[in-house]
Amino acid sequence: MNRKQRRANKSGAQPGKSDASPAVQGLINQAVQHHQAGRLAEAEQLYRQILTIEPQHADTLNLLGALAGDVGRHDVAVELITRAIHLKKGVPAFHNNLGNAFMSLDRLDDAVTHYKRALALRPDYAEALNNLGNIFKEQGNFDEAFTHYRRAIDLKPDYPETHNNIGTVLRYLNRTDEAMVSYRHALALRPDYAEAHLNIGCLLRDQGKFTDAAACFQHAVTLKPGFIESWINLGQALAELDRFDEAVACYERALALKPDNAKALNNLGIVLHFQGKFDEAMTYLRKASELGSLSALMNAGGDLGAKARLDEAIAAHKNGLALKPDSAKVYNNILLTMVYAATVSPAELAATAREFGKNLADPLRRQRPFARDRDPERKLRIGYVSPDFRNHAVNYFFEPLLKLHDRQQFGIFAYSNTTQGDAVTARLKQEFDHWRDIKFLNDDQVADLIEADAIDILVDLAGHTAGNRLLMFARKPAPVQVAWLGFPATTGMAAMDYRITDIHAEPVGMTEHLSTETLWRLPEIFCCYQPHENSPDVIDHPPFEDNGHITFGCFNNFTKVTDPALEAWARILAQVPGSRLLLEIRGIESPQFRADTEARLQRLGLPLDRVILEPRKPANQFVLYNRIDIALDPFPCAGGTTSFDTMWMGVPFVTLAGEHFVSRMGVTILTNAGLPELIARNADEYVSLAVDLALDKDRLRSLRHNLRDRVAVSPLMNQPAFARNLEAAYREMWMRWCSRES
Repeated sequence: MNRKQRRANKSGAQPGKSDASPAVQGLINQAVQHHQAGRLAEAEQLYRQILTIEPQHADTLNLLGALAGDVGRHDVAVELITRAIHLKKGVPAFHNNLGNAFMSLDRLDDAVTHYKRALALRPDYAEALNNLGNIFKEQGNFDEAFTHYRRAIDLKPDYPETHNNIGTVLRYLNRTDEAMVSYRHALALRPDYAEAHLNIGCLLRDQGKFTDAAACFQHAVTLKPGFIESWINLGQALAELDRFDEAVACYERALALKPDNAKALNNLGIVLHFQGKFDEAMTYLRKASELGSLSALMNAGGDLGAKARLDEAIAAHKNGLALKPDSAKVYNNILLTMVYAATVSPAELAATAREFGKNLADPLRRQRPFARDRDPERKLRIGYVSPDFRNHAVNYFFEPLLKLHDRQQFGIFAYSNTTQGDAVTARLKQEFDHWRDIKFLNDDQVADLIEADAIDILVDLAGHTAGNRLLMFARKPAPVQVAWLGFPATTGMAAMDYRITDIHAEPVGMTEHLSTETLWRLPEIFCCYQPHENSPDVIDHPPFEDNGHITFGCFNNFTKVTDPALEAWARILAQVPGSRLLLEIRGIESPQFRADTEARLQRLGLPLDRVILEPRKPANQFVLYNRIDIALDPFPCAGGTTSFDTMWMGVPFVTLAGEHFVSRMGVTILTNAGLPELIARNADEYVSLAVDLALDKDRLRSLRHNLRDRVAVSPLMNQPAFARNLEAAYREMWMRWCSRES
């Protein structure tokens, strides 16, 4: 909800005492009836009719001013009510209404002045107390707000607006159960109170109860169809339930009410992006950005990134940083986009991460000793922090470790920032020794909880990806803090002690200068793969035997597919007669995006008649692998989960070894699979390796034969060995900390 709509100020459309003639008083009574019933046009017409008869009628000027405020014409409201006050002194309602108008204009000092004048004239004026409480609420002074609301309730126990406002203060204070009681009390007093339905819905949404929240928002829009915030919140709840078409309809209703509402424009853009309608999404995101929406600017950058327009995406995110230099989310977006970009050097990526650390994270560090038993051999308490304890690629690698942890040596805690759980969440929850839901806690509260749990080693599984809690890690709530798995580069934070890697992805001496963390190299591989339970069987022969030609493929996120990679792929197709390239691209169904993509492919030398563009959708997951002979790893950001999937599906891939972790994930995967011969040192060698393999059909058959079986017994999937290696790393990290502390 935005601030003005949270206030629930009432206009004060009451006839009151008047010295008007009986005829005029009758018109006033009719006008007020229309006003209170929401028939504002009829009310305004009558108010203006009265003023033609009695131009200096103060009560009517006040009521017309209140009506102007109801329709958002707050400057007009100030003018009219001020005239009323000059004409008729000592009327508390006039000052209360003028306070409302000033508050809506964010002239809070003026609002306070007139609320206090109203209370000086009438100390038992509950409405003025409520509205003065709203001022304190807006200023974040919740104690004063609460005091004024309680005084208002003492005077007027059946005042639904104040019960609603008390609920909002309690919600801000994370006293959610009490907030719900207040909201429901407001609703009991006024069952048709749309704002209370809205607030209950927001509380339920925050708790992940999206179906119940949607029902509340639906009540709100039914009761008050012109309440734009209810349409926006209903759209958000429906989007969380993957009811995207209905969400789009809600945002369109909101925009019909106010075409320049930045939040509705932004949210509509997000939903269209999720539907793969990138071009439509960008139209709305650009409009919201032009209205000053930082979220829209970031989402526009994300949309550009999805189209692999990475330099433009980075520029959009940097514009966001200029608007809000203290935004961790903006830094997250910049860094994640930089990871993919061919035009960003490893040194530039590391420098930007360090800038995030210096400016935002490092100043938050708590300086206090840890009360820990410094026995190096004792059972350790390990905490894992993630927004992705759900159906997410991270769990292909994390879940096997979780199941294999030695519970005699380690107690395992989950700190889940997952917004919407699923069957995977329920399964993981059973495997942890302790589960903490942190999505409703701020960073200080989470840090306090981790300190109270006496965690010895705290592991981040997200890095600079969505939903991370890096600023909680910045507070250093655990003696040893480790970055692993979720983000393929440095966090840039002084509070993060180690980053898990391996000897192949980051050989000694290659990347230490690119990381604020100490690199901890595992002996074989930095992670271990568990295949998706729905992955199909591998076909028993190469696809070229059916097709009569070689089919190359890449199923990575299209954001990773840079111009240098496409240029190399064009050279490969040129040297392998009749070959094809199959790409899986999210959103390629969009006509404009497809046209832009095809133009880009042509510009970089790829013949469109030999390129197959498939949409990314659940039905395509894994099955497309049985249509390709050789996979091509993108660069400089190599495949991660996709490369494991590729090998599991019996398809060899060619990779280009770079000089930092993100460009060397293919190196560690192929080395551990026993296929180092498919690792190229430069682009020319990359092209030669792919061409030679494609032209040597016998070698290709041999390489593909039983590849899944070989992967299954390799370090890529040796889950017990990996678990012991990582646990040994944890033990050594702890021993080093104990040694330093003692």
